[in-house]
Amino acid sequence: MKVVVTGSAGLLGSATAKYLAEQGHEVIGVDRKDGDLTDLAFCDSVIAGADAVVHLGAIPNPIDVRQYEVFKNNTVSTFAVFTAAAHAKCKIVVYASSISAYGFAYSDEWTSPVYAPVDEKHPMIYEESYALSKEVNELSALMWSRRCDTAFVALRFPWTNLPDKTLELARRFELENTGQVLNEDPRFPKGIVAKILWTYLDLRDATAGIEAVLEAGLAKKVSGSSAYVFAAPDTMAREVTEKLMSSYHPTTELRGDFSGHQAPLDSSLFIKTFGYTPKYLLDRSLI
Repeated sequence: MKVVVTGSAGLLGSATAKYLAEQGHEVIGVDRKDGDLTDLAFCDSVIAGADAVVHLGAIPNPIDVRQYEVFKNNTVSTFAVFTAAAHAKCKIVVYASSISAYGFAYSDEWTSPVYAPVDEKHPMIYEESYALSKEVNELSALMWSRRCDTAFVALRFPWTNLPDKTLELARRFELENTGQVLNEDPRFPKGIVAKILWTYLDLRDATAGIEAVLEAGLAKKVSGSSAYVFAAPDTMAREVTEKLMSSYHPTTELRGDFSGHQAPLDSSLFIKTFGYTPKYLLDRSLI
């Protein structure tokens, strides 16, 4: 399969391009140094002849105080990629959405889920442009799916990283949760781990999961436009989930058993559809 991977110099993009190449796929990596993804002619030129696109190129968080640049870049570039993929008659486009789309992660005011585990039907209650851009991209995919035969699959990722980085974040939350004073770190705003519901995904699971979606697309097992929560089944916290939710998200209706370290995200639809279950789990004893 010939696959174009955008954002191929980024963390997830580079890992995905490498993994897919190792599995024997022909991979065309594209990043900012190669051209501007908001330029439709550029997107047409790199996607022509591809069987599939993995779109991971985007500004990864709401860094713009005025809520403009991130939204403009992420929505226009995604629309251009979708347009080019449809024109090239690609069989499938897999693209990065985020659990941030629900609005918890980057809200100025503390925002809690309506219910947990959060699934694909949970309402999006955001107040910033990064989350908004994710929903706009999913709606763009829906529009294009009505105009062509390309399948569009959004993956709503949690924190997705290497094991050592996830462990670093988990340890930071443990210190915060036990009332210890932390040095400020712009990478990890105060409260961010609780805002993302202590959820994560190992980079190796992310790349393998993306390939599973691509294979399903080539086999025409998926069609139209769809979105899936895709996360590890547990949390990056020492404390049990029920107690964490009670402390940090007391208004959330708990639907299920959280007496252990169950993730407050529901990935069952992804697992059922694509047959891949995350297997690289955090060693909680190291926190």
